[in-house]
Amino acid sequence: MVVTNDGKSGLCLAFIGSMVIPRYCGIGSGSGTVTVNDSSLVAEVGSRVDFTTRDASIVKQVEWTFDFGAKTMSGINLREFGLFDNQANGSGTMWCREGFDTITFDGTNELQIQITFEVF
Repeated sequence: MVVTNDGKSGLCLAFIGSMVIPRYCGIGSGSGTVTVNDSSLVAEVGSRVDFTTRDASIVKQVEWTFDFGAKTMSGINLREFGLFDNQANGSGTMWCREGFDTITFDGTNELQIQITFEVF
């Protein structure tokens, strides 16, 4: 099946419409036992946050930006984040997850995460 560029752009626009879409970002320490599920990170900490901005101005792409303040990040050993369609920890569907080496926050740093989906 071939999808035209207009179709790909339309799909990206649907991500900012009224369908069930990813809109919340969760962060985690990544420590613990990995479970086989698609609704939570390995070790989610804090509450999931709603996007700050969502942009579909580039053809065939949609980008979410999430901001976490210094108070939220204080003392966190960040090892993972994910994009979800539900705000409650442990529920909804995870659309993507990224894991990496530990980043330690000392209470003076904020965090901004940008996630871009592109339709090829």
